[in-house]
Amino acid sequence: MDPFHMGPVGGHDFRPVKHDIAPYKQVMVNWPRDNQSRLGLGELVFEDEVFGPESLEFDNLGRGPYTGLADGRVVRWMGENVGWETFALVTRNWPEKLCAKGIDSTTSKQWKQEKKCGRPLGLRFHKESGDLYIADSYYGLLVVGPEGGLARPLATHVEGKPILFANDLDIHKNGSIFFTDTSKR
Repeated sequence: MDPFHMGPVGGHDFRPVKHDIAPYKQVMVNWPRDNQSRLGLGELVFEDEVFGPESLEFDNLGRGPYTGLADGRVVRWMGENVGWETFALVTRNWPEKLCAKGIDSTTSKQWKQEKKCGRPLGLRFHKESGDLYIADSYYGLLVVGPEGGLARPLATHVEGKPILFANDLDIHKNGSIFFTDTSKR
């Protein structure tokens, strides 16, 4: 079922059981619908504050969310009084003048700078160490300690081939890191 024991039911022994399932059309006739579009009534938070987040994480102490931005930073929400703070950078060569452009750091305006600034897409905290693992589309796999700062590279190549676009990752309970590289060019 889950040979890596990564899913919510990992490590449990399941046995298949045959069930008689009603036909799709019969089920859907009575299925509740959201004809009022209630999702549209939700509150939009952090608008014009963070640009380009793809992954949200909370640390072992419940702080956050943490997210990667289109300008190459990993930021952390510190509450209403403080707001967002820079938690980590993915490269020591992060030129503030080039990368930190506030509202202009949106992906459509920042993409030409991403190779220099970095683009942290996937974030995961290691449950025991509190280290934050980062999948950056240009700098590969990185890690930064629980106090933040400059992330250190873990891998830029796999089996001699470069990681071209590290997109997301997960950490197995045995410490193995699984990640996606979503480009071959």
